[in-house]
Amino acid sequence: MSAVATAFEPRLAPCGRTRGGERFLTEDHEGLVTEDLRYSCGCRSTREEFHDGSCHRMVVHHNGRVLSDEEWRGE
Repeated sequence: MSAVATAFEPRLAPCGRTRGGERFLTEDHEGLVTEDLRYSCGCRSTREEFHDGSCHRMVVHHNGRVLSDEEWRGE
């Protein structure tokens, strides 16, 4: 398993503000990949790709409200 944390330049956060933050990427080298964007305002965007090709994406506003929670099935 590998994990990488990097800072990212300001971009449009889910709340509509332009904010920087940190990107966390983990991978198990068998197909599982997780990307977690944590904006300085507190908003978060998480994307998971599973071994079977399915995906899950969740976007959360800094006030805790879930803006998007979607899943896709792999083939």
